[in-house]
Amino acid sequence: MNKRFEIRKAINGLSSQEAKQFLTIIKLQLDIDEASNDAKIDLYKSLKELFEKLLVPDNRISKWEPNAATTKVHIVFGDSIAGSLKFAIKQLGYADTNKVICFRDQFSMGPLWQLHEETGQAHRGEWFIDHINNGNDEADYDYDTYHQRLTEQIAHIPAEASIVIWSGKNAHEQVGLRYAVYLLRNSQNSIFVFNAEEACERRFNTSDRQIDYLHAGEIPPEKLQTVFGEAEESGSIACETRQLLEREWLSLATHHEVLHIWDGERILSVDEHFFDSYLLEAVEKLHTYRSNNDFIKAARVIGEAIGYCDQYISDSYFEYRLRQLIYNGSLEIKGVPRSMRFYSVRRK
Repeated sequence: MNKRFEIRKAINGLSSQEAKQFLTIIKLQLDIDEASNDAKIDLYKSLKELFEKLLVPDNRISKWEPNAATTKVHIVFGDSIAGSLKFAIKQLGYADTNKVICFRDQFSMGPLWQLHEETGQAHRGEWFIDHINNGNDEADYDYDTYHQRLTEQIAHIPAEASIVIWSGKNAHEQVGLRYAVYLLRNSQNSIFVFNAEEACERRFNTSDRQIDYLHAGEIPPEKLQTVFGEAEESGSIACETRQLLEREWLSLATHHEVLHIWDGERILSVDEHFFDSYLLEAVEKLHTYRSNNDFIKAARVIGEAIGYCDQYISDSYFEYRLRQLIYNGSLEIKGVPRSMRFYSVRRK
């Protein structure tokens, strides 16, 4: 079969969520270093590997059913890291014994209130439907099905398997860590916490080339393969640490704020307007670059905001706040705000 046809067929078979995942990986790779020849070589290799990944039969849609052969379960937060880690595990030859549970939530945004209960799950799902543009696909917010699947996977982790939770220094993964440990509160499995971002920075950064990862989803599969063996080096977390993380989750679950950031030591739940002035500054900066006050594509503004933000905040949240700045009169709009591709903004 023609390779071009195979790739087209694989891409056409992607769900909207999976398409977003692959486009995000491509964008992050492009942003690494446009001027460096080494980076261009890495980019070619990474994109080639990404497209080859699309051609692996059933790799995208396989469902994990635990069995006696499972010796290690990896818990990750987000589709990007889940896809990259599954591919790395397959390349390492561990697919039969290492399985991945993916929490698909974006934990830096949206209410966390009572998320471990059905009422909280319904509340969070309704907030996403009411505030976040997602191509009018409400299926992505079917929290009943999503949480039922998570609960089943966690309940069926073999008693002898170790559990590795991949969590770095950002609110998304730190909230996810606490939520996962709470859901595992009745489990007797050994739990390890692995900061893959820090491991990759330590392993690959040099004096003349620095890549700082905001979250694990930015790490390409070949680097995950390299640091994979470090996941349990620091030892499992103590019972007291598990209990502390469980209590911290229950504290987070009392909050109604919809934005969460990481200050380097702890999770802060902040006002939803926290980044509004930052977004307005991004618009003004782009006006300055262009030496005019013409309308600027919303996607360009959001890209600028993400590119210089020291927090891991999703484009969906920034797009939500951009619309709020339009509604409150801080920005003018041209187009229809059904997604960031379809409208432009400018300062009044």
